[in-house]
Amino acid sequence: MRLPDTIQKLLVFILVISGSIISKETFSQTRHQKELINPVHGKIMLIGEGEMLPNIKATFAFLAGEKTGRLVIITDSQKKSNKHIAQWEGLFMEVSVLSTSKNKEYIASEGAEILREATAVWIAAEVINSDLNISLKNELKSLLLRGGVIGGQGKDAEALATVVRRNNEFQSGLNILPNSYITTSEDEDKFAKSVSGVPGKVGWRIPSGAAIVIHNGREISVIGYNEITLRTAAHGAWPERVEKLGPPIDDLPYTADLISWNRSAVARLGDIFPPETAPDPEVKNGALLIIGGHGFPKGMWDLVVDYAGGTDANYVCFSQSSDCTGASKLRAKGCRNVSVHMIKTGVEGIGQGEDEKLLEDLKGADVVYFGGGRTYQYMDALEQTQAHELINDVLKRGGMILGSSAGAQIQGDFLVRGDPRTNNTLWLEGNDKGLGFLQGVIIDAHFRERGREDILPSLLLQHSQMLGIGIDETTAILVKGSIAEVIGPHTVTFYDSSTSKTTETNQEDHIKTVILMDGEKYDLKKRQKTE
Repeated sequence: MRLPDTIQKLLVFILVISGSIISKETFSQTRHQKELINPVHGKIMLIGEGEMLPNIKATFAFLAGEKTGRLVIITDSQKKSNKHIAQWEGLFMEVSVLSTSKNKEYIASEGAEILREATAVWIAAEVINSDLNISLKNELKSLLLRGGVIGGQGKDAEALATVVRRNNEFQSGLNILPNSYITTSEDEDKFAKSVSGVPGKVGWRIPSGAAIVIHNGREISVIGYNEITLRTAAHGAWPERVEKLGPPIDDLPYTADLISWNRSAVARLGDIFPPETAPDPEVKNGALLIIGGHGFPKGMWDLVVDYAGGTDANYVCFSQSSDCTGASKLRAKGCRNVSVHMIKTGVEGIGQGEDEKLLEDLKGADVVYFGGGRTYQYMDALEQTQAHELINDVLKRGGMILGSSAGAQIQGDFLVRGDPRTNNTLWLEGNDKGLGFLQGVIIDAHFRERGREDILPSLLLQHSQMLGIGIDETTAILVKGSIAEVIGPHTVTFYDSSTSKTTETNQEDHIKTVILMDGEKYDLKKRQKTE
């Protein structure tokens, strides 16, 4: 049966539009993932409903500069103006009011001028559907860029989110806190239901008696006497992630990490990580040299120079300290083309892999070296940047990538010790993806020297599809194809938990463990010692 021409045209139109939406969503998700590793500038303070605790009030004043600060209160009524002026007067050098009841022209001109002088803004109005949302949103973001603070309490704080819920419907918020849904009134069950309606977003539940501060680009601090809840919804094969943050504090400790939470939320829109079936560990072109830290095996730098083609080859070194040991070793061997790129600390280091000089050096590199430091700093700098792609190209050309300590750990696809707060956390979801030069593995360094033999197996029991590799200090593995050869005076331990089963006895007894020494080889694909 032939459909009428009008129906056929309608179906074609729907298919075209659907394809367009899918492609746009795919593009948007990729772009969104890159945006989410950007730091939050300035400070954002979100406070639960009810009476404001003295220490919470004092914290906002402190962040805003106190007696040197200029506070602008955004309000929609004279009654609210009087209340909030009384609340903050005397704590700042100057307190002024910007009313959303003014006309658009006033808000866009004189209102914007008031905000440009501010060190802090206190939201005390329903701004979602006001002219403020359109006219002054950029001024609020400019305030954060120059180090200012934006705060709000209750429903006014909720407006700072990407998505808000009003009259049981979701609508756009100011997006001052990126990728977020905020509630100050919902109980845990209703909060969970709301977050399930905004997949890919981080949900923030802030009850009365609690407040949070986002500062230093990524740090989340909780103050008050109640716990807050962070939640991101289950999606596909991904389970939900929920964490309650506290206990009560009066300072600004590094309670949680904003960037890892955003990564964790957006990751749930794609395939689960790590995948249920791990990819085969194999270096199809080039070679990896993965070093356990605190020194190098004897003769290793001769091996590197010989592999690269001599002292005229191009060497690119990454370092987190002013003294790049790798560059010094190469120059001592007579290498003439050695460039060093310092990984910056804090928010300045995020997205550093787009630096033009770095990209130019990598295009002609024969060898890339990563020094020690912190794994998360390398990932913040390089993940999803052009530099990451160009380093992969070094391998494709047959070059070598080597790294020590943190520079070793980042070479796998499952990253350990990525918690910005401490190096003792083995696994932090959201900061658990490495640069992926060697797939299907978890690499840890300083292995026996720091007593890590019992820690890595515990992680492998949660992710038995992954191959664990623990490398002792001054020892390395040279990986070509699927074969890893041990180089150095100490040992490398390989853990295969793929056949482990839950028993009444210790599960770790069922992990196949192979310990190898200098010159011995391991087949990473077959997961066994080889000749």
